Amino acid sequence: MKHILQLAAATLTLVCASAAAQDGTFDPRALAMGGTGVTTSDNSNAVFHNAAMLASSKHDDSFSLETPIIAVRLLDPQSLQNDSNTLSTNANALTNALTAFNNSQAAGNAAQAQIDAGTAGAALARFSNSLVAVNSKTLSGNALAGMVLAVPSNRYAFSFYSDARAELGAQFNYAAGDQVTINNLAANLTQCSAGTAAACQAANNAAAGGKVAGLTSSMDVRGVVAKDFGLGVARHFDNFYDLDIGIVPKFTMYSTYDFKQQAQGNTKIALNQGKKDFSAFSMDVGAAKTFQREADTQIKAGLAIKNLIPSSGTTVLGNRIEAKPLATVGVSYETAKTSSGIDLDLTPNKALMTGFNKDAQYLRLGAEFDAWRWAQIRIGYRHDIKGNYPGLPSIGLGLSPFGIHADLSVAAASKKEAAISLQTGFRF
Repeated sequence: MKHILQLAAATLTLVCASAAAQDGTFDPRALAMGGTGVTTSDNSNAVFHNAAMLASSKHDDSFSLETPIIAVRLLDPQSLQNDSNTLSTNANALTNALTAFNNSQAAGNAAQAQIDAGTAGAALARFSNSLVAVNSKTLSGNALAGMVLAVPSNRYAFSFYSDARAELGAQFNYAAGDQVTINNLAANLTQCSAGTAAACQAANNAAAGGKVAGLTSSMDVRGVVAKDFGLGVARHFDNFYDLDIGIVPKFTMYSTYDFKQQAQGNTKIALNQGKKDFSAFSMDVGAAKTFQREADTQIKAGLAIKNLIPSSGTTVLGNRIEAKPLATVGVSYETAKTSSGIDLDLTPNKALMTGFNKDAQYLRLGAEFDAWRWAQIRIGYRHDIKGNYPGLPSIGLGLSPFGIHADLSVAAASKKEAAISLQTGFRF
């Protein structure tokens, strides 16, 4: 019966191999400031949040080359990792119990085999309960690598960006029939320990050859790699309500991966399975307005709409990959050395991969202290008003000596979400 643990091995592979993120905020300046960017971004990241800020940033007089921008986010909203630790403990106990039972049977020690059968039955029941606990829970993750080149101008400001985003999610599905089969086997082992010959024979028949045949539990693995190319253009319009307006036409190439793998049998995950490609054109638009209060004090308000042209595609298994419009408003207060902002999603923030992550609608808060443009300290907080994701505090540090800068940010919400982002670049 030792190979019954194929089901456990498959589930543990799922838990350990999957990565994790739902919020699309990746650059370290925005991440550290709670994800704000509609009116708090600058040349280094405006193309990701609100292109209008290319013409509105208080530091819009500098060329900016940002490379590389690297970020990783892990997401475990249902505490799958905690359940996986219990599963691992129970799987190890089951391995030991079944090994002892097999050894006592092989040695012809009927009395000891009877005792070991009871231990194995109890261990198998606990293991089945652990599979129930991880059933249909998702572990997911995102990673990004990219670059930005921003060019200032008195008439038009430009920003070109290129990035590659990868998102991966996985889910274990414990079939109801498998649960019945394994629970029946556990019950027969327990009855076998009481000396019931029929139960002993039923247990041996169910695990003939050391295997429980016909298990149908499976793993769903889904992923997408999106490669973006975009050009942001922004201008200040004196004769149109003193607005800054920006637009980012962008082209995205998607590679999707989607497959269902039986948990019993080969437990290796090959990411090139179920691959399908498609591409799409879309654009982001944004506007911002500055209200000057004093020489070094400003209030800004803005609106940004991402993915104005929605795009979608289907995977080889018929699941959808969707980039839907997201409208966000923002307000900020800036002085010579500080910047603070609030952003609010007006529409749901939908995951790129459907079916694995829930929708969110974020309220973001952030602040930055700038010491003579040489060093920046940032803090922030992100709150999901839908209640599907935990509050996410964040912090970051930037160093900018002699036009060279490096930014590092981290965010964490207990064991349910964590993110880290690094960016280096040049401003001249």
